[in-house]
Amino acid sequence: MVLTQDAILYASTLSLSHELESTLDHSPALISFLSYKALIFHERFIYIFQRKQLTEGFQLHCTPTQCRLLAAFLSHPEQVLSFGDLAACAFGLDAAHCDAQEILTLQKHVSKLKQKLPPFLKLAVVKGHGYVLHHRQEGHKAESNHVSE
Repeated sequence: MVLTQDAILYASTLSLSHELESTLDHSPALISFLSYKALIFHERFIYIFQRKQLTEGFQLHCTPTQCRLLAAFLSHPEQVLSFGDLAACAFGLDAAHCDAQEILTLQKHVSKLKQKLPPFLKLAVVKGHGYVLHHRQEGHKAESNHVSE
């Protein structure tokens, strides 16, 4: 994927840090920050995070934990993220030692996040493994024989 001049100009109007602006010149695929501000390019869509909102024609009010989860999902679209990996991202836990209570807490956060997402983003559970974020094209449903809602 090549960033268009429009995308670079759009990013430069956001008063983002010099570090991000210099990254735009060199990274053709995905740009993200772990500091509650992120600019993520996924296909032709630009997602802009701030602490409590995601903007692409709508606002999404999230808790900090939901923001961290959403950043993980947007950074890995169409990839299954394990419960352990998501718990590590959301709570700073060791992914290999995630217990049943932590998974239950994670599932509650993901459930609330699912309710807030716009129609073109869909979080689905992959039974026994984790979650996957699908980006819906208009008129198309995400397809997978392992994924359920």
